Amino acid sequence: MPLQIFPKDSVFRHDQTARSLVEHIRDNASWLQLDDALMFCNFPLFREEGELLAARIVLLSPVHGLLILSPLDGSIEDCNAKLDAVFAQIYSRLIKYPLLRATRTTLRFNVEAILWLPEQQLGTIAQNDTTITIGFSAFDAKIREHASTESIDDTTFSELISVLDGSKALIRLPERNAVNYLPDSKVAQIKQLEHEIRRFDREQRIGYMTEVSGTQRVRGLAGSGKTVVLAMKAAMTAIRYPDANIAFTFYTKSLYQHVKQLITRFYRLYEDRDPDWNRIRVLHAWGGAIAEGFYSYAAKLSGTNPLTFADAQAFDPGKPFAFACRQLLETSKPGKIFDYVFVDEAQDFPQEFLRLALSVAVEDRVVIAYDVLQTIFDVETPTASSLFGVDEDGNAAVSFDEDLVLHKCYRNPREVLICAHAVGFGIYGDKMVQALESKEHWQDFGYQVTSGELTSGSEVTITRSAENSPSSISNSNSVDNLVLTRSFKQPSEEVEFVATSIQNDIKVDGVSPEDILVICTDDRNAKRYFQLLTEMLRIASIGVHNMQLDNYGLRDFQSAGKVTLSTVYKAKGNEAYVVYVLGIDALFARPNARQRNIAFTAMTRAKGWLRVTGVGAGATAFGSEIAKAKEHLPDLKFTYPSPEQLLVMKRDLSRAEVADVDEHFSEWIDGLSDDDAETVLSNKLRELRARKQTKRFSSPAARKHNV
Repeated sequence: MPLQIFPKDSVFRHDQTARSLVEHIRDNASWLQLDDALMFCNFPLFREEGELLAARIVLLSPVHGLLILSPLDGSIEDCNAKLDAVFAQIYSRLIKYPLLRATRTTLRFNVEAILWLPEQQLGTIAQNDTTITIGFSAFDAKIREHASTESIDDTTFSELISVLDGSKALIRLPERNAVNYLPDSKVAQIKQLEHEIRRFDREQRIGYMTEVSGTQRVRGLAGSGKTVVLAMKAAMTAIRYPDANIAFTFYTKSLYQHVKQLITRFYRLYEDRDPDWNRIRVLHAWGGAIAEGFYSYAAKLSGTNPLTFADAQAFDPGKPFAFACRQLLETSKPGKIFDYVFVDEAQDFPQEFLRLALSVAVEDRVVIAYDVLQTIFDVETPTASSLFGVDEDGNAAVSFDEDLVLHKCYRNPREVLICAHAVGFGIYGDKMVQALESKEHWQDFGYQVTSGELTSGSEVTITRSAENSPSSISNSNSVDNLVLTRSFKQPSEEVEFVATSIQNDIKVDGVSPEDILVICTDDRNAKRYFQLLTEMLRIASIGVHNMQLDNYGLRDFQSAGKVTLSTVYKAKGNEAYVVYVLGIDALFARPNARQRNIAFTAMTRAKGWLRVTGVGAGATAFGSEIAKAKEHLPDLKFTYPSPEQLLVMKRDLSRAEVADVDEHFSEWIDGLSDDDAETVLSNKLRELRARKQTKRFSSPAARKHNV
């Protein structure tokens, strides 16, 4: 792999000396044996006795080890002192990790610090000064003399990168015991996958290393690591500017502890203390009676009493939060409260809230993280004007200084994600229900148009590259083992198959029960499905955590030692390593856009293995589509629709989305808390009321007698 430079080549655009060294290294990387190396520019950052220390250029190479480079930009004494301080900070962190140590005080690879000056800037500096390397020729000679005949092994090099780029601070899940299971067991593969995803990828590094100078957006599929990037970016901003007032806000209240923990861990990696929480405020978007929120904090500082949910709902029952934010903007005009604002889950917020965030941020320094393609209805990439609104002249209120797309999706194996997109879009069904209309849209979702044109009648091939999905589980399983479909004559047989498979997952493959999720897509019969499955698993001494019984959304989605049973609606935003989707026939007798969207949502809960079952012709039709999707992996192949077909698709999608809201509003609003009701309204996601004939179920005992 060629030399990778982070965050980008242009980081030293205002520093000619540093830029010339970066360009020289980049242009001569192969000759200098720096292929497979990484270069960090102005990173990592440290604070030492209140002073900011920035490593100017850091090279991590399997051949050369670690090279810390500093172009001369002051007196030799001052520059050497700073270089020594950076060297000490980096070395002291590396020596903590056993994988990197050769002895108690030495590392397993070379570490060198080099102070460099171009020949044309030599001036009065003596050429025999041994503390400085002068010119490109001397630099090249020094680099090549540090080349080792024995490269750093992959495990050690990966550990070195993770310590310096911050991924070492990612939250580590409890260690799984795979000792008593085969190397290819599911638990062993889950353990390997968890190790794989605890690493920053190229785009994530660019995201958090880029300094915030204006409005920025980070977007990608769910599971692409946007929250982590945003938390790391907030921590780095606090390291750079300790006196800055920073806000980190989000939609889902349960994110509070997770976000605070992430920021703390990242911050501690570069400064040996906790963040100043008076400077970094982690705030839910609205807040409540106990916990202060972003909106309520802004209102109080502007001298306004914040509205409660009930207050705002009285004025605007459909969009209470939008009303509250709009009223604050129009009546109080809050001042510049924060130097930086980080907004997670931006796709869930009304425009009024994003405008509020912009209005209270100094110099428009707002960074948002945005989920794309949460549903098959949501394929358009919103513009800055649709997110933040327009000014009095009708121009976008703000433009993006940076707009980063995270193409890698860690939530699903490639095979699962491609099959889910095929089903959701109806690519191998009787007719497509959704289509992306530009190569850029496909690229945003991690695909490439590899043949054909997106024009009427063209045979098109869309490919998802392996690098845009986690690889370990895909490399260890056949496609049929990752994505499995089955059709049965009666639901009792279907449930028995699932119950037996779950027993095998737990007792043979070592999967923890809480890593297994069962979703029922047959709403009308979900209760019966779950009653029978609960009975069968009880006989096998396996407990269940039935989310269908939780009308108020108060319980955690997972419960230790229990298999989770859930409707599609309650599974939204959650995932599991092994996912069973029951009753798919309820959606696939004659699937429309809404039904395909439900199937897509259910399928994309799978972090590892996906099993989809049903009864009769509907399940057979679904299995046929999956078989075609598997046949073409890693591609999606279809005939691009005509303009008339695209028009019909858009009309049907619009009707389906509106009908989804209208039909299920009353069903879901009853019994929900205010917060959950707001979530339902904001996301416009309702559980689909099935219209299929009620199925006959039988207990394990009765089934033996064909009841």
